[in-house]
Amino acid sequence: MLARAAWQPLGMRQPMNCFGRTLVVRGGSKLYAGNLHTTAAVRTSDKPEEEAKPVDMPAARVDPTLPGQSLTLMKKIKAYLAFYKTGVKELWGNMKAVDGIDSRISAGEIVSRAEFQIYLRNPADRLRVVPFGLLLIVLPEAIPLLLALFPGMCPSTCITYGAIVKMAAKRDAARQNLHVAALQRIEKAGLEPSDFGTAEDLARAAGRGNSIFQLEQLDAANVRLLCRFLGIGGVFSGLFVGQLRSGLRRRLDNIAIDDAMLAREQLVEQLELAELLRACQERGIPSTQLSEPQLRESLGKWVELTQAHARTIGMMPIAWSRLALLDRSVENNLAR
Repeated sequence: MLARAAWQPLGMRQPMNCFGRTLVVRGGSKLYAGNLHTTAAVRTSDKPEEEAKPVDMPAARVDPTLPGQSLTLMKKIKAYLAFYKTGVKELWGNMKAVDGIDSRISAGEIVSRAEFQIYLRNPADRLRVVPFGLLLIVLPEAIPLLLALFPGMCPSTCITYGAIVKMAAKRDAARQNLHVAALQRIEKAGLEPSDFGTAEDLARAAGRGNSIFQLEQLDAANVRLLCRFLGIGGVFSGLFVGQLRSGLRRRLDNIAIDDAMLAREQLVEQLELAELLRACQERGIPSTQLSEPQLRESLGKWVELTQAHARTIGMMPIAWSRLALLDRSVENNLAR
């Protein structure tokens, strides 16, 4: 219900307002009730006659794993600690803001993409904040090592770019095997990779009503395949196909909403590198071997495709196109 409510106002272009205060977006992309990872908020004064002044700005921090940096060991240790401490503070702000965001989404009000991401990531972050916070207090020096071994224990605001790259590399390697399996599934369903080459081909294939494009008609093997490709579910999730089916539906709905927000706010060229990589990974776009411009181009093509055809073709055929093509994108002929 929340996803549908959030979807309805996406075409509107009204000024954002949260907690009675206008939100001013810095850099045209990010901002927000509470602070999302590596973003900063600027709120205008409640009194219109006063000049707007920045308030509640988070301390500047450096992600020590971003490319192009040269830090000494001591500076790198300090940068890690500053990064994690500020991340925990941002997470706390997000947790305080999420109830208001939830209420506005339920009411069908417009929200920013960053607010929507806070809303999506909050449930998992709540489970991780206490153990991670205790670790930060008791043994902060061990956090990088522990996160390398157990990346899932880290809240979203505390994940470094380097950690995202490592997780992406593992997923991309697994997706190569899933791609081979998907081609066999597609052939068994009476389709060919050429059916996914262009948006026009994809529309024709989807129009034939193949059961592979119908979520409720997908067999257990195909549900597991799609979920593994999109990174849905945990170690034991393969035992619960019903839960995986529900998780797949939520993921595709949330990606459709996120795509509309990326298009509406024109964010593809403005996302920070870590957030860009995360967005590509959530859509099954191979990313670890791509440069930043290639990542932006890939995400941009995906968004163009979904905005032109998601409501007519559906998200399921588009998801299958990623499995079928993997390293290539659908040529969006119908958008011209």
